[in-house]
Amino acid sequence: MVTFRPALLLTLVTPLLSLSPSSHLTSQDKARITSVFTTSLSGDTASLHYSLLGLQLLGEEVPDKASICSSLSELANDANVETLFHASGAGAALGCPLTLGAEAAAAVASSLGDGATTASLFFAAKTVASVGEKLDSAKIKKGLTAALKKDDTLLSLGLAFHTAAMLDGDLSKFFDRIEDAVVQADEVDGKMLQFEGGLSVTSVVLTGAAKLAVKAKKLLPVTGDQAVKFGNYLMSRKSVQQPKGAFHLLEAVMTMANNPQHIPLVIALASPVSVSAENPHVVVSVTDLAGGSPGEFSLVLDTATRQEDGAVVAAKQSLTHMVTTTKHTMDLMAANPPAGFYELVLTASPVKADTRFVGNTGVTLTVKVLTTISVDNAELKVLDAEQTTTGKTIKMNYPSLETEKISVDYKERILFNFNVLDSATKKAMLIHQAFIKLTHIETAAEIIYVAEAANSKLYMFDLDLGQAAQDFNSKSGAYSVSVILGDAVITNPTSWHAANIEINFPEESSPKEAGLYSAKPEIRHLFREPEQRPSAVVSNAFTLLCLSPILIMLALWVKLGVNCSNFPFSLAAVGFHLGLASIFLLYTYFWLELNMFQTMKYLTVLGVITFLCGNSLLASIAKKTKSV
Repeated sequence: MVTFRPALLLTLVTPLLSLSPSSHLTSQDKARITSVFTTSLSGDTASLHYSLLGLQLLGEEVPDKASICSSLSELANDANVETLFHASGAGAALGCPLTLGAEAAAAVASSLGDGATTASLFFAAKTVASVGEKLDSAKIKKGLTAALKKDDTLLSLGLAFHTAAMLDGDLSKFFDRIEDAVVQADEVDGKMLQFEGGLSVTSVVLTGAAKLAVKAKKLLPVTGDQAVKFGNYLMSRKSVQQPKGAFHLLEAVMTMANNPQHIPLVIALASPVSVSAENPHVVVSVTDLAGGSPGEFSLVLDTATRQEDGAVVAAKQSLTHMVTTTKHTMDLMAANPPAGFYELVLTASPVKADTRFVGNTGVTLTVKVLTTISVDNAELKVLDAEQTTTGKTIKMNYPSLETEKISVDYKERILFNFNVLDSATKKAMLIHQAFIKLTHIETAAEIIYVAEAANSKLYMFDLDLGQAAQDFNSKSGAYSVSVILGDAVITNPTSWHAANIEINFPEESSPKEAGLYSAKPEIRHLFREPEQRPSAVVSNAFTLLCLSPILIMLALWVKLGVNCSNFPFSLAAVGFHLGLASIFLLYTYFWLELNMFQTMKYLTVLGVITFLCGNSLLASIAKKTKSV
């Protein structure tokens, strides 16, 4: 692989990076938008109108045209000019233009008269054009001028541009207002331009200005970078779900894709972002915003730069055009690049010179080169913790398991060194994740350490067992040693069981404090014990004491006699006393088994009956007393 000096090569061959569109309408986007339109054909008149125009822009067939035309004809005499605009536009799109009735014609004429707004002028003018009648350009110009004096908001200007584009004669006073609208665009992150009001307003202004520029045969006051930024905003809204928004998106995209002044080009990856020896080709598509072919182009890779260190691995390479497609391809792996992330800077040039194309130079795409890895120079050393002399060294062979029995005392250190090799270049490389895992074979308890890389790209792991005894809970026994390697640019993340070692820790005289992840003793909650209840004799005595008034009353009744001669055996009297008894009985049940909500439900019924009967009983007693 030839690696160029970055600073010199970038100065010589890399053009100034320019702004370019981020994406285009894919076939999936178009299919989804088509579904939005077809499901809205049975909606209101406005949704039907936008759906028909959208399907027309996509070149899709409209089902059941006759039925739709029949329903539209019923609106031919509507007095609302906006409804007429949608109905007549839909009819014109289907090839069944409306014939306006007397009331509809009067409503359109009124909307074109004095005092009309830009919206009413637009609706009325579009309606007249849709039904095939001729517009009075002089009258509408006068009305537009007056309307813009009253309302010059962005939406008003956009509708005025659309209306003026349908007129004949001198349109310079309306064309000059385009610059007033463009300067009001809001920039987002230095990459997008939009008008306040969102997608609909942005689309209305852009498409109206473009149509007016074509009619006036003048150039729009819009630069190439501005056109690209407007395109980026439109692409950020391509997930729109409503028929009105979807139509405005399509209309603006189609307008920019077929603009006589600026056509933003989209240079995008058409292949996976990952490149490897098995899949070495980078495929790039060159399209307009609508995803269509802008013509024949030659595509050149200006530079391929590794992000990690700025090394340029390829420069000034032409991509091969894939015949009958908008795609170009190249074998990036032919330069034998090391694994990593790369920025590709590309420039697309039309085969036939055309100055309309913008966003086609210095376009940056990001890819990543994948590789496979292996482990080399792996050594396991066992050293005395207090001595620097060379101890026992065991050479490890990846990916095999070391068969030699290795025993380590708690007073010793374990050193594990290894290199990670790029299988393509056979050179040592650095990776994002390198770990050494020690697993107690009997209990499956794991301890994982990070292997650090030295300046020589040699990964080193140094473990002093005396100091790390707490990590192991001083648990002696057989441990497996595994090397775990991972990175975003490797295709074979590795977990290599390298060796088994026997670690001996000293026996502890006192029980060791439980570790952080050890099972804790079970927590048993002790609730407050209930207080001791009185004996049954005391409870029964107090119950009799509470019932004694009733018992005394019954005894006196028996001794004195009960006089029921004055009891009125009327419905109210019987109902009152039965209701009162039932309420007392209900209280008894509440105390025994019912809950509060059940008791309230029954008490509501009994209370109402008892109240009505009691009221009637008292009234009859009072009446009887007064008569006496």
